[in-house]
Amino acid sequence: MPALDLTNTWLFRIIHVDNLEYLLEHGMFHKSHINADPNYINIGDSILIQQRNDHDVGINPPNGQLGEYVPFYFGGLSPMLLNIKTGHRGITRRPQEEIIYICCSIQSILDKCELWCFTDGHAKNAITTFYNQINDLSHVDLKLAGERYWHNTDEDFDKMRKKQAEFLVKFHVPPECISNIIVYNEDASKRVSKLVTESTNKIKVHISKNFYY
Repeated sequence: MPALDLTNTWLFRIIHVDNLEYLLEHGMFHKSHINADPNYINIGDSILIQQRNDHDVGINPPNGQLGEYVPFYFGGLSPMLLNIKTGHRGITRRPQEEIIYICCSIQSILDKCELWCFTDGHAKNAITTFYNQINDLSHVDLKLAGERYWHNTDEDFDKMRKKQAEFLVKFHVPPECISNIIVYNEDASKRVSKLVTESTNKIKVHISKNFYY
């Protein structure tokens, strides 16, 4: 595998747009952090989030539980986003216009965050492996991470697990790590661009339906 350009290798985190103003000022925290947004709108699976609080991270350092980490995916179009769109599995159904992508380069995380690790698949899956050396990114299927179709097939029974590989940052990700925000449409772009302009962050806002279902 050729060496990755980590400045242009991206990590993606989806959030509700109403969480953005606090995030631009304070950064991203894990849910129980003392500095976490008290008005944070959760868009994920509440049961799964609670289970992550008690699930050990499978490598030391950085150790701890998954609930102590800010998780990112290596691509867009996650199964969770599809559940948000459809309301499947009891997830609160929301218009995709309300969901935005926070995008950080891997290099920015390495530069500003001391404690991190990553996985080759869904972090709670029993066969998933954790890594804490950046050279081990070769174990992550970065091509699959960005694909729209990820259901298991006869040719690959492990696609869904691998699609959900995670980059995990312990405790906090500062706003300086954010380079781009992806939004669904022009209305979302206007709202997000206004918040970015009012902040001190130099972040580019992009409209891309390719990141939505």
